[in-house]
Amino acid sequence: MFFCFDHIYRLKAENVAITYQRESENPVKYRLVVANQILYIIFDGGKRWRGHVVRPFDGLEASFSSRTCLEHVIEGLIGRRGWPQYRQQVVALLDQFQV
Repeated sequence: MFFCFDHIYRLKAENVAITYQRESENPVKYRLVVANQILYIIFDGGKRWRGHVVRPFDGLEASFSSRTCLEHVIEGLIGRRGWPQYRQQVVALLDQFQV
């Protein structure tokens, strides 16, 4: 899969720590901002909690096949040092996702 981005906006550390926004309906796509990381979570239509996450900053992409796996993918993309600080908020946001 190829992605091309002209400009990537990275939030400053003092801005809002976590936000999300639904980007599209089909496929269901969310933009999640955690600290200074922007992640696109794209759900495949076939099964619930199955899809992939893209970090546009460096084009890294990872697949997930369950909600627990999605949490682990986000942890890996955010980093193990920062994850404990944001984990509870991210899990609460995932509860709001309509998949």
